[in-house]
Amino acid sequence: MNPNYGGAAANQYLMQQINGATPEHIMFMLLEGAQKFLIQAVAAIRRRDIATRARMVNRVSSIVEELAIRLDHEGGGELVTNLTRIYDWWLKELFDASQKNQAERLEVLERQIAEMKAAWAELDQRQGTSQQGGLAPQGMVG
Repeated sequence: MNPNYGGAAANQYLMQQINGATPEHIMFMLLEGAQKFLIQAVAAIRRRDIATRARMVNRVSSIVEELAIRLDHEGGGELVTNLTRIYDWWLKELFDASQKNQAERLEVLERQIAEMKAAWAELDQRQGTSQQGGLAPQGMVG
């Protein structure tokens, strides 16, 4: 049995999900990943596993940077400005809390990401049930 088979199959499945996903669902998946990695970073801090903490924080950072890149800065208006501020704060808080091994601060970030993920899940669900597709905020992602 090939030990790499499961990983390749999982990656292929993920790519199929991404390729067929709405912008709202991609945002949901990114936030879900960030939340998962933050939970792992908190656990790593608690068991004093510095290498895992650093790896998980870097993954969260990459995701937050991807979220920022996906914003439509030209047509997004005030909502995009506010999201940019949130993402900037998340990055600063992520690195500062990580450097100081403050799991509680990372848990606050995780809860904020969970709340935003829930909002994107609702938008994705509405988008899926709307024939016109006009329920998602215009000019945010795309």
